[in-house]
Amino acid sequence: MNDFYDSQKLKIGQHVGVELDPYVLNYPVDSSKTTWVADQGGRPFVLRFFQPKKGKVEDFLQNARKYASVKHPAITPNYPPFYSNLWVFSCSAVCGGENLYSFLGKYPDGAPLNVVIGLFDNMAKALDQVHKNGLFHGHLDLNSIHVVNGLGIMTGFGCYNWMKRIEETEMDVRLFPPEYSKKEQKRAPISDSFAFMKLLMAALLGESILDKDFATSLPDTHPNLSDATWSRLLKWSRESERHRPKSLTEVIQMLRANLYKPEANPSSSTKRAIKRYIRNTSSKTMIIAGASLASGLIAAVILWPEPRQEETVNAPTPEPKVEAQTHFEALPQTLEEPLISGGTAPKIEKIPPATFMMGDQNRIGDDNEKPVHEVDIPNGFFISKHEVTFDQYDRFAKATGRDLPPDNGWGRGQRPVINVSWYDAKAYTAWLSDQTNEEYRLPTEIEWEYSARADSSTAFWYGNNVKPGYSVCDSCGSQWDGVSTAPVGSQASNPLGLFDMHGNVAEWVEDCYHDSYEGAPSKNQVWLSDQCDSRVLRGGSWFDIPRVGRSATRYRAEPTLKASNWGFRVVRIIQQHDDISKSE
Repeated sequence: MNDFYDSQKLKIGQHVGVELDPYVLNYPVDSSKTTWVADQGGRPFVLRFFQPKKGKVEDFLQNARKYASVKHPAITPNYPPFYSNLWVFSCSAVCGGENLYSFLGKYPDGAPLNVVIGLFDNMAKALDQVHKNGLFHGHLDLNSIHVVNGLGIMTGFGCYNWMKRIEETEMDVRLFPPEYSKKEQKRAPISDSFAFMKLLMAALLGESILDKDFATSLPDTHPNLSDATWSRLLKWSRESERHRPKSLTEVIQMLRANLYKPEANPSSSTKRAIKRYIRNTSSKTMIIAGASLASGLIAAVILWPEPRQEETVNAPTPEPKVEAQTHFEALPQTLEEPLISGGTAPKIEKIPPATFMMGDQNRIGDDNEKPVHEVDIPNGFFISKHEVTFDQYDRFAKATGRDLPPDNGWGRGQRPVINVSWYDAKAYTAWLSDQTNEEYRLPTEIEWEYSARADSSTAFWYGNNVKPGYSVCDSCGSQWDGVSTAPVGSQASNPLGLFDMHGNVAEWVEDCYHDSYEGAPSKNQVWLSDQCDSRVLRGGSWFDIPRVGRSATRYRAEPTLKASNWGFRVVRIIQQHDDISKSE
């Protein structure tokens, strides 16, 4: 057997594959360092390295070649594997969005029916299609599904089916079909059906249902489904192979038929609890215990306090020390302020006070873009005309002793800086503030969307559809589409004089991520929360489909993460007494 490279020794920035066109490792996806996100020729890929202890290399290669033929919009593409005396790995496309575990966290009591159908519809069709050919995913769980614009996309399709056994390092054990626990692990298309039904129940009832026994813990009814539909779902969710659905598309069709069913009576939750209790109580004590439980539950419904609303904190944007319209008008339209250490800060454009409608005005967006609401920006601000470039960020990094972020081989200079976290972006704005004696920060979501819209109400500032010369995205009509970033300012500016608000790189903003605009501030300010695990990215990128680059689109990311399609731009607060002296 060949002496293949030990995956534990792989490092960030290492070249793997052929010398002339290698893959450059960006970061590992798992603790064992067997799965990596890597770049080749400016495009990101997922590499999965062969693990000798898990099976035979011949099986690995045969499996990877077989699943490279699977094509469906709900499945991230797999490509032929790489094989040499040193390297053996499979290759697949990178999927954006967030994993299903994170997405369902927004709906602890179950997602709305239309959201569930949107998530699972295409996946059901894809699985039915692939299963006819005897192929299957094999490790379907919350981490192997990503949500992109409300649609479920399956990642790593079939990538572990070469292994002797799929274990908890490859799949969430809560989704294991019973046949995975046998000594001779049997894996087949019907195993996907079992995991699919459990995931569907997790979407309908909340992810925590996966920690419970499906035989006794599932409710007897569902408020948004007919009794007949729910009874069928309960049957399909049983462990026995003979009960599993033969067609997953049929499952979704049944759900869709319930979209317009009126909500059940609020008291149904009490009835369900009583019924479930009686069902699980021995016949000897059923009558007495059932009666006492019923009276207790009825009292609880009457006396139970109102649920406490989650508290959020709205941190106001610092107010100008003195504000007057005449002073604002006297400011120059553009500024490029000198740095104490030499050079200049990013060129910034003056944006006047305004009121606008924020959110999905075209009814094509996600739930997190709703409700559409009016927002007031009472004080003007400056925002950088371009995304912060490598030239600008590298000056800061060298001055502060930071590592230079990789450019993926695309070049530095006037290309937007990439591979920087939210914390990196914040550090840069703090450094700018020190260097200019002015206050720089990231844009608020409100500032960003108003700047992107430029008084428009369409999906993009220039209309509802992308067209060449205006954006860089995957199929926007530029030479950089789906390949790499473009030098800043390569496309037309919007009416406010700002470039690349749609595409090129997605941009970090100040705010914490919220699942919707319920409770959003009505005046310009940073929107924080008690638990701020995620920050917001806006604007789409060279890698994203056009829809992700709309003015209203917003998505979350952990502030420590970095990517080759994420960057940022800056806002400069208007401090009247300083600015007036500079403009005179």
